[in-house]
Amino acid sequence: MTGCDHIRTDLGAYVLGALEPAEAESVREHLSRCSECARDHASIAALPELLSLAESIETAPPLAPAVEERVLDAVARERAKPAGAWRRRPRWRPRVMIPTAAVVAAALVALVLLIAGDNGGGYQVALHPVAGSGADGHARLHSTEGGTTVQLWVKDLPPDPNVVYEVRCEARGWSASAGTFRADTRGRAYVVLTTAARRGQYDSINVIRRTRATSTDVLTASLN
Repeated sequence: MTGCDHIRTDLGAYVLGALEPAEAESVREHLSRCSECARDHASIAALPELLSLAESIETAPPLAPAVEERVLDAVARERAKPAGAWRRRPRWRPRVMIPTAAVVAAALVALVLLIAGDNGGGYQVALHPVAGSGADGHARLHSTEGGTTVQLWVKDLPPDPNVVYEVRCEARGWSASAGTFRADTRGRAYVVLTTAARRGQYDSINVIRRTRATSTDVLTASLN
């Protein structure tokens, strides 16, 4: 089993928070340097949220016939793929038990979101260093019904475990946080964060270095 195969085996448990701390750190470190596995992770990162919605699906109004037909067509296309097309999909660890009904409901929600939203591709922006910080990175922003999911890769940050970095979506006179993260011992990080800010409400994405005494912009990306 290759390193990537091992990580893909653990991805399902990783997004559900079912790994031991050391295992989760190993997956996190691999995702920060492997874009292929990072893409696989991004494709299932929203699964916990989808599963939380599954309980309400039984009481939800039925799908419109046109939407239902597109969902069923998408499922049929997936089932028609050759066996090799499934090799890159993460396998669920046996210890992670998910009710079949919830999985089916979550899959339907995901398909509807892909049809109605940005088709899962998002839009990518390059992050540029501020004031000679020396850092580098890029982000992929996915519009969702509740706001924006920020898939972030950064490197060459100061490897200080006491520093917290915050991602903010900003416009003139307005700002919304997407969350915080820490860099690893080599100054790298890969995180998926969520903000309630929607596309069009903000003009830039900024990564801010925060300590107890200071707050400094280290990376920025303009959306204009």
